[in-house]
Amino acid sequence: MTDVARVSAFGRQAANVGRALPFSESVGSPDELPEALATALKQALGDDAEDVQLIIHSPAFATVGQSSPENVFALTSTRWILVAKTATGTVTSTAPFTAAAVIELTMILLGGQLRIESVGGAAGCAVGFNMVSIDLFREALFLILKGAPPPRPAVPLRDDIETEQARLTFKFRTALQEQIPTGFALRDLYSWSSEVSPFARLLFMKPAAPAGVVAVTDTCLCVITDPPAGKEKQQKGKSPHGKIATYLLRHHGITLHAPAPANKGDVVLRLAFGNGVCVTLHAPARQAGGVVALLMSALSPDA
Repeated sequence: MTDVARVSAFGRQAANVGRALPFSESVGSPDELPEALATALKQALGDDAEDVQLIIHSPAFATVGQSSPENVFALTSTRWILVAKTATGTVTSTAPFTAAAVIELTMILLGGQLRIESVGGAAGCAVGFNMVSIDLFREALFLILKGAPPPRPAVPLRDDIETEQARLTFKFRTALQEQIPTGFALRDLYSWSSEVSPFARLLFMKPAAPAGVVAVTDTCLCVITDPPAGKEKQQKGKSPHGKIATYLLRHHGITLHAPAPANKGDVVLRLAFGNGVCVTLHAPARQAGGVVALLMSALSPDA
């Protein structure tokens, strides 16, 4: 996986934190990029030069806990390409949309990240960005989702789906509106709240399982959660508006691994693809049954 997002910002890089952080911009053609990135992107595009849908140029930046080198993230109608600058030149990775199994969009304070995990030996990537540029990376995400293979047979539409949406907290209701592409019908959903025991609350402990919602569309499962404590601690200030949206593409086989039912604590659910790619989902034990029921229904061979 080409990872240009997970380098801690210390030393000289950290000196720029809190100042004018550069942000990503959309450009019309590779010719508008710095020479090294333009040359590498043109070479990677090859015969797809006329099929470019989006080019995002991101200058190098550093914020608390994260830094990213200058890079360009481009999408055609069938694949993504990432070119990042290195100390000795550039590094390029690319993979077709059809290989994407998990796409994660992290949104916490100043720093966001788009991460793609692929199956079948295809490349993956992680791209860090200034949150000012979130709309560009959400557009890229939607292009990948819409470029996925034809969806599996439609999931039955839940009769009271609109009522269930209305019951969501404002944060998750708004997040679903932002994170589900136009034209993707919402078939079913289940939400849960975080739980902290009275003893843990006295110690000001955060819940291990953050609040979240699972939404089902024909193309993907979308899991939106609050950031877990570990990720919040990387960001001083701990924004209450942070969230992580994870998309699991349903045209790949997905296997659910669920522990035995429990009455207290948190449970960990594993959603596994081939090639070792998996997503872990934490939920309070007392609410996990609803999550499991929804996932089993969405992942059944008849769905």
